[in-house]
Amino acid sequence: MRMMTMTIVTAIMLGGCASARDMMFYEKPGVSEEQMRADEAACTRAALDTAGQRAAAFLSVDRDTVIDCMRARGYRVSGRT
Repeated sequence: MRMMTMTIVTAIMLGGCASARDMMFYEKPGVSEEQMRADEAACTRAALDTAGQRAAAFLSVDRDTVIDCMRARGYRVSGRT
């Protein structure tokens, strides 16, 4: 089940489900692109977990939770309109 969730989260992230106006950019000096993507994936998983059963049924991601998580990890978040 966990592997299926990871696969779905990855597909959502790579699939570009958000429109261009909803794109978020994360910046943190000294962090590689690979590490930033790993942090974003972890924050996205946390956002799915906080959405409860509804998330499992509809794959709802609480973007505010992702943003708060990335900020807590030291990233500067920009790009939201």
